[in-house]
Amino acid sequence: MCNVGMILGDEFKKYSFPDSPLANERLEAFQQMLEKEGIFKKGRVKIVGPVLTSDEILLLFHTKEHVDFVKKASEQGFGYLDYGDAPVCFGLRGYGETPAFKGIFEAASYLVGSTILGLDMLMRKEFDHTFNPIGGTHHARRTRSEGLCVFNDAAIAIIYAKKTYGLKRILYVDIDAHHGNGVFYDLNNDPAVYIADIHEDGRFLYPGTGFSTETGSGEAVGTKMNLPLAPKSGDKEFKEAFTKVEKFAYKIKPELIIFQCGADGLKNDPHAHLQYTEEAHRYATKKLHKISHELCDGRILALGGGGYNPDNVARAWLEVIKGLID
Repeated sequence: MCNVGMILGDEFKKYSFPDSPLANERLEAFQQMLEKEGIFKKGRVKIVGPVLTSDEILLLFHTKEHVDFVKKASEQGFGYLDYGDAPVCFGLRGYGETPAFKGIFEAASYLVGSTILGLDMLMRKEFDHTFNPIGGTHHARRTRSEGLCVFNDAAIAIIYAKKTYGLKRILYVDIDAHHGNGVFYDLNNDPAVYIADIHEDGRFLYPGTGFSTETGSGEAVGTKMNLPLAPKSGDKEFKEAFTKVEKFAYKIKPELIIFQCGADGLKNDPHAHLQYTEEAHRYATKKLHKISHELCDGRILALGGGGYNPDNVARAWLEVIKGLID
């Protein structure tokens, strides 16, 4: 029996920004490593093709004005969807710019649709776990694109899970080097959304957010947890932080885990300063795998997130897949 559904297809090649950190080379490196390791021959992973989403799904989180803006930019095929807003004092001006190109709306719709497909397959018990490697666009806000993230598939999936399946305790775990500001702040006051975000300290890295004093607002105080790490932190510091994620998870007893497993925390990523090895991803996936089968019928929706060294991305995501089929 296949217990992992991996969403892959040529449609994902559309979500690529030439001359930017987010290009097709990283996905190609991952696919090549999967073939080299013989993952598909073991019969535990099944490939499922990408699907488009609808405006109705996008509007669960985003404003109509933003959706229409992306459509227009997609038709025109030039300009920017945002101009970046990282503080100039961090030396990060321009990092968050999201260029438009012809077909960007369709490309982003495949990304979101595939994440929702992964969630539906989990809830229908077609697979124990699902993985969308180009998902995890966690910087996009309700009203705008940000940081090469056109729409926020993770946030949309969270709201969709609540609305469609009536889930009341959703755990979002984000280990991308960059703080998942779009998910964290736009769902900050939702008491059904539990967030644990391990990332490089926002004083040193885009988007300059995600401080440990932030724990949610209103009725959601205590449901959010930022775990910022100093630059040059490695596997030891990551594991120490992840023990807090484990305790958090067992306390809340989630009905679904969404795992943003960005690989830009590995050493020699060109856009971050952390120094993990792929052991961080092996460790996190192993722990979440155990938690998911104890608490939520194995439901883990994994999203690839960032990572701009193709070899790092391939090695980290391979450990995620191995952990999910363990």
